[in-house]
Amino acid sequence: MDLDGFRFPLGTETLGLSWQPRERRTGTLNLKSCELQHPWSDRLVRSELAALPLAETIAYPFQDRALDALGVYHGLDSGHVLLTAGSDNGIGLVVDALVRPVGRLLLQEPAFEAWRHYAELRGVRVTGVPGLTGAPPTADPAPLLDALRDAPEPTVAAVTNPGSPSGLLYPPSTMRRFAGTARDLGHLLVIDEAYGDFVHTSHAPLVAEFPNVVVVHSYSKAFALAGLRIAALLAHPALREHLGRFRPENAVGAPGVALLERLAPQRERWQEIWRDVRAVRQEFTDRVLSTHPGWRALQPGANFVTFWSPDPATADAARDHLAAHRVRIRSLSDLPGLRGCFRVSLADRPTMERVARLLDAVADRTRPRVDVPADNAPTAPRQAAHHGERPY
Repeated sequence: MDLDGFRFPLGTETLGLSWQPRERRTGTLNLKSCELQHPWSDRLVRSELAALPLAETIAYPFQDRALDALGVYHGLDSGHVLLTAGSDNGIGLVVDALVRPVGRLLLQEPAFEAWRHYAELRGVRVTGVPGLTGAPPTADPAPLLDALRDAPEPTVAAVTNPGSPSGLLYPPSTMRRFAGTARDLGHLLVIDEAYGDFVHTSHAPLVAEFPNVVVVHSYSKAFALAGLRIAALLAHPALREHLGRFRPENAVGAPGVALLERLAPQRERWQEIWRDVRAVRQEFTDRVLSTHPGWRALQPGANFVTFWSPDPATADAARDHLAAHRVRIRSLSDLPGLRGCFRVSLADRPTMERVARLLDAVADRTRPRVDVPADNAPTAPRQAAHHGERPY
């Protein structure tokens, strides 16, 4: 590479990869990135953050008590839990420590972009495996099971449950079948459960039963800590020890560790928040489908709704129409199996009612347009107004 006349050899593995830092969009409502946006979680996190002693924010963190709390949270011994700086960092660690040595990754798609990014960065061969079928799409386990049987031993396979960005969910019996098939054939199975808490789904029991299972769990999502970037890998203690030699704890900051220690034991409060998130989701879904009966909402979702329209152009039209009103959502039509789909993450009830009104104006080519009043005023993503306010 030529650096203004100074030449230095750099690796070529990054040349085909894009890198785009997050862009601040003042006055725009972000319903694209699926952060937990709920007034009850805002108050709970704000209260615990305000209670942090100064020493727990400026000193190097000690993780022992947080790991004990997370062990209880997941029903595992703390020796199964390894903290990482967000699930993105955890996926990169899995690729470095587990995928790179064998050189093969079976990736059920669509999946979080980080899987392919880190694999390509490390020169790992990725075999994409369809995870969806039909229109509207449904989850299909058969291709991954076939790929596991056909893959040379050993291979790492990655599956997301519930699916992101589809929101579709495999039942426990299917996940157990994935784990058992992978074990019997000498493969590792990595389960990305970033949105699992929103739909009462935990794969920690598989970690306790199957030594070949690794789970990526995001507290950034479930505990509204996206800004602190904190997650965990759940794995057999020997695997956890191997992963720990890559020193991911050095990237995890003290405030995140201290907050996890306080937030993880408050399961009942979080469950109440997640229940209300599901209620908001259902209300928003019903409202949108009342205007668009030909659309479908993929179930069960998480803190987002993925809509499917029989008109493939609708996904981009919905994205563009909301963008004109300073609301960001994501069209998914370019992803495998999600043609005609778009995803909307959730905020408070007044915000979602406004978004539903905006979606009223998005017409499939097979249906007449519904005229609604223009609404250009930006809405703050986190409003205090909410049904059934809670003190935390």
